[in-house]
Amino acid sequence: MKEKSLNILLVEDNEGDARLFREMLRDESPDRFTLTHLPDMRAAEQRLAKHGVDLVLLDLGLPDEQGLNTVRRAHAAAPNVPIIVLTGLDDEVLAAEALKEGAQDYLVKGQIENRALPRFLRHAMERHRMLAENDRIKKQQLQLKDEFLSHVSHELRSPLTSIYSFTTIIADNLAGETTQRQQDYLQIILRNVRQLQNMIEDLLEVTKSQAGKLTLELECASIPDAVAYAIESHRASAGARQIELSHYFPGHLPATLADPVRLRQILTILLDNAIKFTPDGGKVNVQARLSEEEPGFLLVDVADTGCGISPEMTERIFEHLYQIADHGREGRKGLGLGLHIAKELVTRQGGRIWVTSEPSKGSHFFVTVPIFSLAKIIAPILTHEQLAGESIALLAVGICTLDGSPEVPRESLDLVRKLLRECLRPDSDALLPNVNLTSERKLYYAVAYTQEHGADIIGKRIQTHLNGSELLRQENLTFAVSHSFLDPLLRGENEPMEIYAERLAAAMQDHIANECRQGRNETWPTRQF
Repeated sequence: MKEKSLNILLVEDNEGDARLFREMLRDESPDRFTLTHLPDMRAAEQRLAKHGVDLVLLDLGLPDEQGLNTVRRAHAAAPNVPIIVLTGLDDEVLAAEALKEGAQDYLVKGQIENRALPRFLRHAMERHRMLAENDRIKKQQLQLKDEFLSHVSHELRSPLTSIYSFTTIIADNLAGETTQRQQDYLQIILRNVRQLQNMIEDLLEVTKSQAGKLTLELECASIPDAVAYAIESHRASAGARQIELSHYFPGHLPATLADPVRLRQILTILLDNAIKFTPDGGKVNVQARLSEEEPGFLLVDVADTGCGISPEMTERIFEHLYQIADHGREGRKGLGLGLHIAKELVTRQGGRIWVTSEPSKGSHFFVTVPIFSLAKIIAPILTHEQLAGESIALLAVGICTLDGSPEVPRESLDLVRKLLRECLRPDSDALLPNVNLTSERKLYYAVAYTQEHGADIIGKRIQTHLNGSELLRQENLTFAVSHSFLDPLLRGENEPMEIYAERLAAAMQDHIANECRQGRNETWPTRQF
């Protein structure tokens, strides 16, 4: 079988070196190698964008780029094309660093043999193809495994629900009296069913994440509330093993910009993990404070007195399906997905998660969460032109079911937010997160620079979009849109925009809080469209 001709791009500003490479390949058959020479990075990027290049010979010192940035730019322009960097005798350390940036190999100028070069290029191409094929196979295997697990998870849900329901009927003596021994066996069944249900939920969460369907609703959230929920959820399991659960917060802890449901999920995973690896009679403590290293973030510390984690495992424990042996202690077994899910949720909300630990002395799991700042949310729409001629309107969108229940499915709320964003102008309007932690109603607020007539138009547009959604009608949801205006708040002549944004945000929060207090016993805000 005839070998495919290799299209080689040589990026080299030294004409003598370029001529040397041409000489080295001159004795080869023309149908084996085609060499294109370009003298700078910009021209190389343009050539790579057209495709058709099989391999790049890249000098690390070009007129318009130097060092590792040459590799980064070439790799960005053509991620799937192997790169061989060209370096001098004194730059081999730099060449080795280039390999970490995506280069396939390197050649030292002046040490290249004519007869060895073609073989070297072919081998480099073959290595690149093998690595690419291995990556493709791994991705395919992971995709097939995830599809299988997702399918199995959905299929297991229904029979597990039936097993749980009928077992609880028997355990509650609704189908006749049971003996103590039978009750013990029924409790074992229920514990294992709940364990399987937890595994299934973990699998579905990972599947959603990988499919890009893991939803978050960032709003003003409370760390103490989320910690209290997680601790209360684990109090029984910890008490059964005499594990002491405690928490500590400073006097005033600011709210966070997070999804409250996902925040509780993160802390539940971390507490579950801490209790699992803490011996009977141990302690688990949760603390939260302002982060000293990262201003603008809160730091949550979940500490235990468990078996600890070896240093080489402190990064791997967040990997997909990775598990740590629990030293023979019987307890809740899992699939190694909990910490992987926690990391995904933390990262998606703008924070970080890591662990410090010492074997036999326990572990500290740290999570950072952004502090809620309404000023940062509205800052992008604060411009000199808008401040000069428009009023600030607050549009309130109330949502509830036709039977008056405040509980609205999460999927429906996601769709409501999407429709609201479509009704707002991105340059002068902003959809706010929930800024009132005590409100019993589901209210969304949007801020818009407009006059009375403009607020009417935006409100009617929102009402039309929401009422016109077939999916929302199927959920039997009803909506009402109202608006009000903030009292004029002028910016000082030399006042920095950051300070003005803080004052404006405080005025908005006070305005919203007053509206919620005045309308707490009403179904909708007073001014409706």
